[in-house]
Amino acid sequence: MCCALLAACGGGGNTTNTGGGGGGGTTGGPFVASCGNGTPVPASNQPVWAQWGSNSQHTGAVNVAAQGLAHTYADITYDPFVEQEKAATASVYFEPILTVHEQAPVTDGNDVYMEMKKGSYTKCDASTGDWSNGGPCGPNAWNSMGWCEARFTWVGSTLTQQWSFESDWKPEPNGEYNGVPGYSSLGLAAWEPVFHPALANNFLYVPGAGGTVWKVDKNTGASVAHINPLSGVAGVVPANTYVAGPLSADSNGSIFYNAIQFADHADNVWANDVVNSWLIAVAPDDSTRLVTYATLVQGVPTTNGSQRPGLNIAPAIGPDGTLYTASRAHMDGTQTYLVSLNSQTMTANWAASLSASGIAAVVDEASSSPTVLPDGSVLYGVLSGLGFNGGHSVHFDAAGKFLNSYSFGWDETPAVWTHDGTYSIVLKDNSLVGFFMTQLDANLNVEWRFQNTTIDSGHPNGYEWCINMAAIDSSGNVYVNSEDGNVYEIPQGHTGVFTTPTGKTFLNASVGAAYTPLSIGQDGRIYTQNNGHMIVVGN
Repeated sequence: MCCALLAACGGGGNTTNTGGGGGGGTTGGPFVASCGNGTPVPASNQPVWAQWGSNSQHTGAVNVAAQGLAHTYADITYDPFVEQEKAATASVYFEPILTVHEQAPVTDGNDVYMEMKKGSYTKCDASTGDWSNGGPCGPNAWNSMGWCEARFTWVGSTLTQQWSFESDWKPEPNGEYNGVPGYSSLGLAAWEPVFHPALANNFLYVPGAGGTVWKVDKNTGASVAHINPLSGVAGVVPANTYVAGPLSADSNGSIFYNAIQFADHADNVWANDVVNSWLIAVAPDDSTRLVTYATLVQGVPTTNGSQRPGLNIAPAIGPDGTLYTASRAHMDGTQTYLVSLNSQTMTANWAASLSASGIAAVVDEASSSPTVLPDGSVLYGVLSGLGFNGGHSVHFDAAGKFLNSYSFGWDETPAVWTHDGTYSIVLKDNSLVGFFMTQLDANLNVEWRFQNTTIDSGHPNGYEWCINMAAIDSSGNVYVNSEDGNVYEIPQGHTGVFTTPTGKTFLNASVGAAYTPLSIGQDGRIYTQNNGHMIVVGN
C-alpha cells in the first residue's frame, strides 16, 4: 500500500468539469488529490450501478429515467497511458488500438467510483525489442503501472475527487505472443485484464494481489479489512495468484469472484498448466468460503490443462441464489463449460458443455460474463469457429439444457429490459455487412436493429459498436458507444431496421478506443468512456 487514504493516482486525475444547465458553467483545471488533502464529504449509500452489469444478474438496466445527451458535465482522465498503450499494439493489429478492458463507473447516490491508473508505462524501443517478440516492454511489462479506485462526488455542478485508494492488484501476465489471437493463443495478445470493484454493505470491495480483496471505507477511502481467503490453503504462492475478473455482489451483500494460481513466472504461464483456481465468496462479516474449479467441473479431459475460469468473467447470481460462471481448459478455450452452483453451499448443480453445442469457445481476451434472465435462464457470449469472429450468445435453461443461440457474442454481456410482462435482450451485433445494436425477444427473435450509418472511405459499412455492455434506463432507452466516437441514445417503439437515434454526442476520439461499458447515475446522468476518459453526459 502506498497510501491508505488519499493518494494522487492516474496521473493526477485530470478533470474537466462544466457546469450544469444549458451548456453554461465553467471549465476547471486539473484536480489532484493527495494524502491528507482536506476532509472528504460524506459518502452516499444509495447504490444504483453497484457492479459489472449494474446488479448481480448483470442485466445492465436500472429503474432510473436517464437524461438526454445534450451536455457534457465532466471529462476525467483515468488512464494517462492511452497513447503509449495504443502505439504498442500497432505492430500486431496494424493500427494503434486500445486493447484494455475498462471498469464500468460504479454509481452510488451522489458519488461515482472509477479506476485510476498510476505508475509508469514501459515503452518498447531498440533496447527492449518489441513485446510481440518477447521484449520486456509494453503489455509484457504492464505490472509497472498501478491501479487505484477513486471516489468522485457531485458538489453542486462539479464532480470532485474525494480520495483515491491504491490497490496492490496486478493483471495476469501477457505471456508469449504466437500470432494467433483467440481461443488457441498462448497468452493475452496485449488484451489487458479488467480491474473492477463492487459495492455492498456500505463498503467498496476492491480486488487485491494474491487473490485477496480490500474492504474500503466509502467515507474516507481507508482500508478497514484486507481479506485473504487463500491464507490457509496449502501450496498457494501469492506472487503467482491473481484475482481474475470483476467482483460480483449478491442481494445479501456477499462478494463472489474468481482467482487463479499460475505456474512459476520463470516459465511461460500460458504454456504450463495452472496450479489451481477457485470461485471465492466473502460474506458481509468477512468470513470466506471457496471451491476449486476442479471440483466444479469433474470428469473432463486435462490434456490441454486443468479447468479454470475465463480471465474477465464476473460471476452472475440469480434471485434464488444460483450462481453462474464459465470454465475452460487452461490451454484450450474450446474445452469449456457453463457452470451452475448453489452460492451458499458452493456445490455444483451442473456443468454444461458449451463446446457440445458446436459453437462455443471461452477466450481470455474477452470480458463476456453470464446474464441471468428474468425467467431463470442464462445467456452467455462466446466465440465460435476459428480465430476472432462474431461468435454466439448461447442460451441455457436453469437446469443446464441448451435452448438456442443468437449469432453474435464476442466480448459481450447482454443487457435486459423488463417490460409488459416479458423481457427483451439488447446486444451489439457487429458484422461485415453492417454494425447493429439488436434487440431480441425472450426466444432470441429479432425485435429491432439499430444500424450505425456513419460512413466514410475507411468505413463503407459504418462503424462498429465499441461496447461490451449497454446501459438501459427505466423506459427502455438504450445507451451505447460507437467506434465513430459518439455515445448514442436508442429509443424503443421500432421494428425492423432503423437509423435515427434519439440523440448522440461526440466524446473524445474515433477509431482505436477500447470496448467499454456504460452506467447510469441516480440523477439519470450517463457515465460513459472513450480513449481513457470517463465522460459524464446529461441534459
